[in-house]
Amino acid sequence: MRRIVILLGLTLLLAACGSSSAPADSSAGSAPAVEMAPAMPEAAIAKDASVQMPGSSGTGSTDPLKPGERLVVRDASLVMQVSDVNAVDQQLRAMVNGQKGFVLSSSSSGSDQDFVVYLTFKIPSDQLDATITAAEKTAHKVLSRSMSGSDVTSQYVDLTGRLTSLTAARDRLLELLKKADKVEDAVAVNTALTDVQSQLEQVTGQMRYLRENAALSSLTVELHPIPTTPIVNPEGWQPGEDARAALRSLLDFAQGLGSFLITAVIWTPVWLPLFFLGRYLRRRWLARNTPPAKSEV
Repeated sequence: MRRIVILLGLTLLLAACGSSSAPADSSAGSAPAVEMAPAMPEAAIAKDASVQMPGSSGTGSTDPLKPGERLVVRDASLVMQVSDVNAVDQQLRAMVNGQKGFVLSSSSSGSDQDFVVYLTFKIPSDQLDATITAAEKTAHKVLSRSMSGSDVTSQYVDLTGRLTSLTAARDRLLELLKKADKVEDAVAVNTALTDVQSQLEQVTGQMRYLRENAALSSLTVELHPIPTTPIVNPEGWQPGEDARAALRSLLDFAQGLGSFLITAVIWTPVWLPLFFLGRYLRRRWLARNTPPAKSEV
């Protein structure tokens, strides 16, 4: 029993060291949480029990990266003016479908000249550049384009190291489970094994999530109709309306002039004395500063 407890503690320490090397927060998102399997009842525990672990499906989604391989999540967006919004919408859907992509979301708003279609595609990353080039050929005018990328290689490498540590801890726990000759020992080992299995499922889920996001890029497209500007006023020349506008302007001017004159008359007790005072002072200043005229002999 003492030997089982010591080995169990070392195994859990190994798993904890592997967990601490993983990033605390992944910018690319985390995989959906997986429920921990309940511990097996004591009566159901057998020394030769086998536990199915994730990562053994042979899909290669959790394989270590090859030398020089990088995982980059790429996203792009296009805003275009097109001659026929609905026709280009169907054309882009068919093109993406032919490249083994799919429509993630679609919506539309407005009507007539304000009608806009919004599309979000998921496309194999190696087809993103070709898809953008082909989409731009359907446009009358490309209003804007953008592309961004996020390198998640380091996150995947950290998860790979954690997966290796957890796998080693799982294998050691399976050996201990086979050697346990008491029910209480088997229960303790199985509890630890269930915890390690849950961590393995979470790590492999995150690794698959990163690979899938690096394998499929997002392309967001906005389709706008070509605006039409009338060359000639459809209502034509309207001289009557022009005359009425000129008359309104004249009346506004007359009203403003009348208001000014009324205000000036009412304020006469204020500005008129000031006017005469200023005139008087100006005359005195001129008389004082003007030299007398020389008389001719």
